[in-house]
This record gives sequence, structure tokens and C-alpha cells, in this order.
Amino acid sequence: MLGRAAAGLRFDSLLPEAARCAKQRILDTLGCLVAGYYAGISDAIRSYVLAQGGNPEATLLPGGQKTTAGLVGLAHATYIYGLELADAAPRGTVHPGCEIISIALAMAERDGLCGSALLPAVIAGYEVEIRFGRALHPHAFYKGWSTIGLLGAIGPAVTAGHLMGLGAEEMRKTLGTVISLLPAATGRVSQGGNVKWLVGGHACATGLLAAEMAARGVGGAPESVGIWLPVISENNHPDRLTEGIAADGTFTQWEILSGILTKYYATVGPLAAALDATFELIRRHDVRAGEVEEIHVDCMRRTALFNDPHPRSDHTARASLPHCVAVAVCTGDPAQLLGPAYGGDMLRDPAIRAMAERVRVTQNDEYERQYPARSLCRVTIRLSGGGVHSVEVDRSENSRYLNPTDADIEGKFRMIAEPVLGRKQSERVIAQVREIETLPDIRGLVDALRPLR
Repeated sequence: MLGRAAAGLRFDSLLPEAARCAKQRILDTLGCLVAGYYAGISDAIRSYVLAQGGNPEATLLPGGQKTTAGLVGLAHATYIYGLELADAAPRGTVHPGCEIISIALAMAERDGLCGSALLPAVIAGYEVEIRFGRALHPHAFYKGWSTIGLLGAIGPAVTAGHLMGLGAEEMRKTLGTVISLLPAATGRVSQGGNVKWLVGGHACATGLLAAEMAARGVGGAPESVGIWLPVISENNHPDRLTEGIAADGTFTQWEILSGILTKYYATVGPLAAALDATFELIRRHDVRAGEVEEIHVDCMRRTALFNDPHPRSDHTARASLPHCVAVAVCTGDPAQLLGPAYGGDMLRDPAIRAMAERVRVTQNDEYERQYPARSLCRVTIRLSGGGVHSVEVDRSENSRYLNPTDADIEGKFRMIAEPVLGRKQSERVIAQVREIETLPDIRGLVDALRPLR
């Protein structure tokens, strides 16, 4: 049923709200792509991709060289994932946009597809990947699996299969194949190295491989899903895979409309509520770093896990609650948490390191029980003069996260893209995504994502 539902999605059957949300996901992910052009291991993955040669099917950004769609997807998803700035689906603890949008853009360019073909393929990928995440939520995460390594190939496999015009049976084979190839990473990478960036690219490329093999008659058995779930986690929920899908394969429940998280800090998602609370206290009470004696963060288990006060690298800094809170208090500037906060200067800054030592993190089991319906955190700042300021924040009540407006998404894109693309190019991208269903092909959109020389 899941394969038939994914294969059967068509543009004219989409809810208008679902199509609008898909456009938001595309623009948000393209912003993250631009942000990743020169970050992390982007130079290394570009060097590898260009060394492979390959048919000139799709454009490798930002330089504009041509290579295969699979290699372009590998590179672009690698740029994006390590930033910790792409979207997430809390209901399934997955990060769909990174790998789904990367492969959709490359394949649409390769095959000369129109914009209206892109939207249902993207939505199909989101719908299926999130359902797999929900089937394992939250236990796979707590067992230590990297959820993008575990589940991240599923969305691009479905999206690629849809763009290739696979039917229901071929889509079932695609799912059986991609499940047989997962997990693509054995667990969360929490210390040392920078391989985490590559996990997103690997997932993207693996998804395309599964769809391409199914199109060539190679397919895993559909029943492998039932075998795979309990291997990953003994606490699993296979009924969630087809929840909200009618007997005829039509969607009656849309996961893409159930809360896709837009990230405004380049950190792991569970840190957002704590950072919002910290900035709110700084603004409301004019808190100065020199006055701070202690910062207490009372939070969900999934937030408390990220409690290393002295990260040693870019990617571990993005997953350090004490470091990020310390940057917030010492700078008072949310823009620092889009990139500068994770560089060597701030990692070595003695004031930030000392502030991170003052951050005390506790796990609140009641907050954890209320997730994902609510995403709660309380931050309390104690000052040397005896003053105490405290605020509880529920991220789910802030509409910009789970129900952003087009203006929210476009504002984030401009903030990221204008320094790289320039204002004119950035507005061109926004305009094309707004009307993507009218585009005869997406080559103009790809061209607009190239920085002017």
C-alpha cells in the first residue's frame, strides 16, 4: 500500500496546502545548500566528485561543472547535512529535505522535468520517510542510531522513483531494496572527525541507487520491511507506515502538514527551545555576560543528551548545548549561531569556554513525555548580584518553527543567500520557487543558484 500511494501521487491531486509546504521545503533546503557551498568538507567532496568524471547530467554547484545526477546529489546533500540547518520532522526524528531536495533537483535537471513534476515527487519522499521514522520513533534515536544514516535514503529513493515514473510494484521493490541497504551509518557521530557531513550525501546517493536498480528489475522483497524494523529496534510500530493511507492508496493524512521543523540556528534541532529562551531573557532583562553566575537549562532528554561543554570541532560545537548557550550569552547575537559560533576562534575563546562551564543541564521527564506535541525547555539565569531571571519556552508554540509563513522562509533564505549569491540572484531564486509549478524545466533555477563571478 505504501508503494502504491507514493507512486500514485500527482500534481493535480495534491492539497494546495501540501503543495505550498513543499515549495517552502524546497526554498529552505536551497538556502541550506547555498550556506554549505564553502563549509565543512565541501571542498573535499567536490574534489572527489569531479575526479569521477561521468556523464554531464546535472550541475555541481557552486562552480557549474557537470557530472552525473547521483554524484551531484551526493555532493549537495553532503554540503547541507553537516550544517545542522536543514529541516527536520519531529514526529519521525528524520531530516527529509537534505537528501530529498538534493536528488530531486539533480534528477529534474537530468531528465528535463517540469516544476509540476517535482512537487508530488518531493511530497512522496517526505510522506514515506517520515512514516518510517514514526515506525521507529523514538526508540531508534535513543539506541544511538544516526537517523539520517538509518532512514535518510528512504525519502530520496521514493522521490527518485517517482521522478522516474516507477509504478506501484516497482516502488515496492525500491522500498525493499533501500531497506536492504540500510542503515548507511551505524550510529550518531558525537566526537572527533568530520565524517558526519558525509552521512547525508551517502544517504542521498544510496536512495538513488535503490530506485535505479528497481527500474532495471533489481528489487528487494517487500516483506523485508517487517524483518528490518525489529532488528533496528525491538520497540517499533509497523502500523504507522500506512496510517493515513486509504485502501485505494490515497493519502488521507499528510505528514508534510503535520509539522516540519524549520531551523533558525545551525545546531541540532533539540537545542532550539533553549536558545530561544536564552535570547528572550537577554532581550527582556538586558543580561550582560559579566553578571552571569549560572545558567540552568531544564529540558527534554533529547536536549540534555547534547551536554559537552567543550566541543573540539565544528560539528561537535553544533551539538553542544553549553557552548551554544554560552555564545548566545556572550554575544547576544542569534546570527552568530548560523555559522561563526562553530569556528576555531569561538571554540578557543576563553570567555565562551568559561561561560559554558556555568551552564548546568538537567533532564525533565515531564517535558520528555509531552514531546513531540510540545517541545519545552526552561532556562534560568542567576546573576552575581542576586538577581534571577527564568522563562519556559515551548518551541511548538512559535509558529515560525512548525508553521512558518512564506515570509519566514524567504527571510531565512535571504539572510543566508544574499552574501553568497547577491540580492538580485537571491530574489530570482525566490521568485522561481514561488511559481515552480509553472516552470517548463528547472535549469533556470539551477543557474540562479550559481554565485556571480
